[in-house]
Amino acid sequence: MKALFSAATGMAAQQVQIDTIANNLPNVSTNGFKKTRVAFEDLVYQNIRTGEASAEAQRPGQLEIGSGCRVIATQRDFTPGSISQTNAPLDVALQGRGFFVVQTPDGADRFTRVGSFSVNQDSELVTQQGLPVSPGITIPLDASEVIIAEDGTVQVRYTDATEAVTVGAIEVVDFTNPNGLKAMGGNLFSATSESGEPIALETADGLSLKQGFIEGSNVDIAEELINMIMAQRAFEVTSKAIESADETMQVVNQMKR
Repeated sequence: MKALFSAATGMAAQQVQIDTIANNLPNVSTNGFKKTRVAFEDLVYQNIRTGEASAEAQRPGQLEIGSGCRVIATQRDFTPGSISQTNAPLDVALQGRGFFVVQTPDGADRFTRVGSFSVNQDSELVTQQGLPVSPGITIPLDASEVIIAEDGTVQVRYTDATEAVTVGAIEVVDFTNPNGLKAMGGNLFSATSESGEPIALETADGLSLKQGFIEGSNVDIAEELINMIMAQRAFEVTSKAIESADETMQVVNQMKR
């Protein structure tokens, strides 16, 4: 009975939906986290001819029986999260599109929206995980103030000097298709053939950094709870379809007795 298999595909698809929501909710307080959505599609149809098609009677002339649905992709929503003020001089929030560039120990570039930086024992500007910002920026230990401009320029001011000294610039890049980025965990993404190569952003492209602020998660708890209730109900109703198909088969089996 086709209903058994069609309903089973629906249960499997809704399970992925619930799993995705279950990952979004715990990250509601994760800085820079981007929520994920599940994309579905219907499966192949069995077409059975029932007669000649008639435009006047609006009769298609065939019977279409579907095979259920499946998950085709998970899409990450890169809409900006809420920006909160921390007043920490090394916290930087991106306004609009773009990603900070950091380097892993093996020299590979990774991309993140989290601009919560610090200085390591070598005076390098690093992320919370200790990954250096690319290109490398050194903050002198005797600097009394760090100034990060909206275009990413990093300057320091010394106690005995009035003029600020430029020590580097934070690079910000964007992608033609951010949804093609591969999530690596730790709020890091890697470029893929689907995302395209990173494109450097300039002030003319809308680049704007805010020092002393941090970007939060874009997860909306109320929206996620509603989606979870809908997924649970869809899973429950689909399971009822399997029960109904099973009861129908029982009736058929008892007819021969």
